Amino acid sequence: MAGLEEIQVVVIDIDGTITDELGRISLEAVEKIRELEMRGYMTLLASGNALPVVKGLAHYLGSTGPTIGEAGCVFEYMGDIYVLGDPDRTMEALERLRRRFGPRLKESWSNIYRHVDKAIKPTIPREKLEAVIKDMEDIVILDSKFAYHIHPRDVDKLNALDAISHLINLPLEYFAAIGDSELDIRMLKEVGYGVAVANADDRVKEAADHVTKEPLYRGFLEFADMLLGGGEG
Repeated sequence: MAGLEEIQVVVIDIDGTITDELGRISLEAVEKIRELEMRGYMTLLASGNALPVVKGLAHYLGSTGPTIGEAGCVFEYMGDIYVLGDPDRTMEALERLRRRFGPRLKESWSNIYRHVDKAIKPTIPREKLEAVIKDMEDIVILDSKFAYHIHPRDVDKLNALDAISHLINLPLEYFAAIGDSELDIRMLKEVGYGVAVANADDRVKEAADHVTKEPLYRGFLEFADMLLGGGEG
């Protein structure tokens, strides 16, 4: 675990981390991201959402770092888009689920903008979805707490962060990351300082170096103030 004084990059999940109880981006979180940037930290949004959504949000928030979408399957850096994972395999899994469940399968509107990861609404029990693709050992169903994700087993936010760390020539020990769902677990384990907000799943909390006292965006504010104050909360 790195000391907070060594952190240079702050990786921020979006849904459940800088949002409020209604799923809206907190204005206080926006102000805090801009304060972090003004104080010399690079902020980096990392989400399960489609890359155009994440990139657009980063621009308007004032977040200057690369952007990660699809829970690590795609990221943008300096105008270039990098894709990780096999889109043919996730599409094959999605087609199977379409055939099995028909109109009961509710897909995210964002799937037309997704390169690899496919999102579906959690209207069908996860175990029933998994049963349909159980022989596809390279594909998993992940739960972001806002959608189920048809996702390559060996790709996550950490893979994208590792690639980004090489592109910007900064080891992961100088990164901090904050999140709330299983999509964040490996990332929180491997960066210099991993943080789970209070509303995070138990497995996420176990992976983190620090768990905030407050949930949702208030937990992010709490951690950002720790960074800006240069010490532990």
